[in-house]
Amino acid sequence: MANNYDRIFKENIESLLLPLLNKLLGLKPPKLAPIDAKMQVTQEAEMDHIRRVVHDDPEKDYGLQIEFHITDEDLRKRNLLHYALFHHITGLPLRQIVIYGGTLANPNHIHQNQLTLSGLDLEYEVIVLKQIPKEKFLHSEIPEEVVLAILCDFGEDDPAKVVRDILYNLKRILRKSNRIKKFQKQLLILSRLRKMELIVKTEVEAMTIHYDIETDGLFLKGIEEGIELEKQMFVQKLWSLQEFSLEKIALLVDLSPERLLEILRAYLQTEGQTEAEAILTIEAYQARFV
Repeated sequence: MANNYDRIFKENIESLLLPLLNKLLGLKPPKLAPIDAKMQVTQEAEMDHIRRVVHDDPEKDYGLQIEFHITDEDLRKRNLLHYALFHHITGLPLRQIVIYGGTLANPNHIHQNQLTLSGLDLEYEVIVLKQIPKEKFLHSEIPEEVVLAILCDFGEDDPAKVVRDILYNLKRILRKSNRIKKFQKQLLILSRLRKMELIVKTEVEAMTIHYDIETDGLFLKGIEEGIELEKQMFVQKLWSLQEFSLEKIALLVDLSPERLLEILRAYLQTEGQTEAEAILTIEAYQARFV
């Protein structure tokens, strides 16, 4: 299950990196560059999400590592290993940031972010999303940020309303893009960390129905066909009354004169007339109102 959450963070990191640094830490790096070397710690763990913060003066450059965790665990030894390996390969210092998206508002172990040994002092930053007001991300123009609001502090707001707000903002940003389904799926996965999967499923289904009504071509075609059929039946009823001119029928049913004649010819032919006979019948009818 943890792999699912990590996959979302990996998918979204490129879009999230600069906004997260700015909103959560007040950082505005002049330039971020990828690290060429692949830093494999073990076969199971790689040092992901590392960038080089590039300055005009290379002496000011440093590495930046951001990791997303959902378990409350002591990461000091792990981060020390990452720091040592990174510095060994690049010669740069490493700024490490841990983002905790788990269920605890006040996790104990992950907050132990300082390791002091003889001749060594390692400290890194920990951000607990459940301590961040949802508004930090909810009204963003970046869908990857909006989704993160599900892991933040809702305050006194009803969870269902928060989910609706998230879905509404995703729809507003993405409009009719098919990408909205990707972020709905991400939202559903992340909601499990808040035990809100049922709420999200319900709201997504409700929104999907509304979204399909607005955007699905087949659905709209079905609506159009239904309207057309109703108009044809209305024309037949007005024709059977023999009381209204063709111009009046066209006006009442909201049809062009050409389309009205097509419908009447088709109707009369289903009643057994030939096309020529149908045309004569319509001409005779029209002449009565001249």
